[in-house]
Amino acid sequence: MAKATHIQPPFAWLGRYAAGAGLVSAVGLGAAFRFWDLNSLPPGLYNTTATTGLQALDLIEHGTLPGFTTATGYNPLWVFMQALMIKLLGHTALALRIWPAILGTLAVITLWLWVRSWFGVRVAWLAAFLLAVTPWAVTISRDGTAAALYPLLITLTLWLATLVYRKANLANCLSFAVVMVINLFAGPFGWLTAALVLTTSLYIVIREHKVAKLSRNLIIAVTITAVGLATLAYFIGTALDQFKHLPSFFSITTSIPALFTNLIKTLLMFNVYGDENYRHNLATVPMLNAFVGLMLVAGVLVGISRLLQRRYRLVFWFSLITLIPAVASTTDVPNAVHAVALLPFILLLAAIGISYMLELWYATFPINSAARLTGQSAIIVLLGLTLFQGYTQYFRAWAGAGEVYSAFDEGAVGIADTLTTAKFSGPRFVVAPPDQLPVVAYLSHGNAAYQPVQPNGIAGLPATPGPRQFLIAAASRDAAVRALKTKFPGGVLRPQYSTFNQAEIYYLYDTTQ
Repeated sequence: MAKATHIQPPFAWLGRYAAGAGLVSAVGLGAAFRFWDLNSLPPGLYNTTATTGLQALDLIEHGTLPGFTTATGYNPLWVFMQALMIKLLGHTALALRIWPAILGTLAVITLWLWVRSWFGVRVAWLAAFLLAVTPWAVTISRDGTAAALYPLLITLTLWLATLVYRKANLANCLSFAVVMVINLFAGPFGWLTAALVLTTSLYIVIREHKVAKLSRNLIIAVTITAVGLATLAYFIGTALDQFKHLPSFFSITTSIPALFTNLIKTLLMFNVYGDENYRHNLATVPMLNAFVGLMLVAGVLVGISRLLQRRYRLVFWFSLITLIPAVASTTDVPNAVHAVALLPFILLLAAIGISYMLELWYATFPINSAARLTGQSAIIVLLGLTLFQGYTQYFRAWAGAGEVYSAFDEGAVGIADTLTTAKFSGPRFVVAPPDQLPVVAYLSHGNAAYQPVQPNGIAGLPATPGPRQFLIAAASRDAAVRALKTKFPGGVLRPQYSTFNQAEIYYLYDTTQ
């Protein structure tokens, strides 16, 4: 595929070190945005992440192998990975965030490698820079969920597929096969990536009449992938009852009007009205800033004008397919996490738009070096503002929103902290909604004894003599207090406050009866 080489990429003044310097700068920014203050941001722990942590603890302590179940999100690979980190760092919130931060940083590298192989160094650096600092990508790389795995997997798979297409040596073929197998055990997004890349590659090979020319190395890679598929089929066969719940687990809709509405909402997510979930975004804020959003539009138009080039057709094809999970789900549309596989293609198109703006400027002033420098400086300033906006949106605005603390179950984290650090001589009971109990169970695992109970179960507790303590989540407060005053009158209710905004986030009810 032809590369745009007539325009100098960033850091061109470094000569043969330019490409390396550009990559190092993007990776450095990506690492800084993902690891800075990782222990405190996000400020709590979400129940989905905590559930994975509990499964990882079960694997560590009992050797219970994770499978393709709704509990694992059909992603056993993620449980294995988190178990490794918990083994190293203990069952903390930080342990669950290390892998996402690492993977988010590595995705900057794999995006750069893939885009460079298709569009050249300049577009590669721009795309990698945008991935490093865009709040959408940063948030997904820090919250502890498996979503951080997919930008890395899809860009790595595409890069390795490109290497195999250009040179089917043993190293390239084996690497591609291994990554394809990893995709198969990485949940539905991994299946989508493997199916998309494999079918597209087969189409290209058949169309170019290269089937008869397949090398022995490529046949070995196909064999390894086939073994992986057979293994996947075996695991699916042992969990067919779980796969019956897959459509409802992902809230998949087949309604045409709903799909059309979801499509419009998802497309508007980038520039007009973003994800409303504080776990992923500042509510309703577009996923891209004004400059990057406009460059996305420019990149789409450039791609349409260059559809005769296969690389642009492939970008649109991959974008269309990876858009499906975001459109097919009915959960909180638009949803930034459901669109995570689309993220690399969105930022690539924005990078193409920025590159095209430079091309236009340079074509207008082919000789005047001062004018050319002015255009380049303007782009650099806008990229600098993108960096600043990414920092302020995540580390200032998002980190300073009280809704974020609620979204990440600050109260459940506080309950777990009290259980593990504050001593109490009698039995303890945790009264919390079911979705907060995994957070308490994971963070207090092995360090505290307590019994979970729902408000309607308080009346059935034995009224034995002696002190007892109830730790009550804010969402369960009213019903729990009514039941406690009836069953254990005379107790003392003590509110516990957020360290951020002093809001009441959970309560202690001590009784001596």
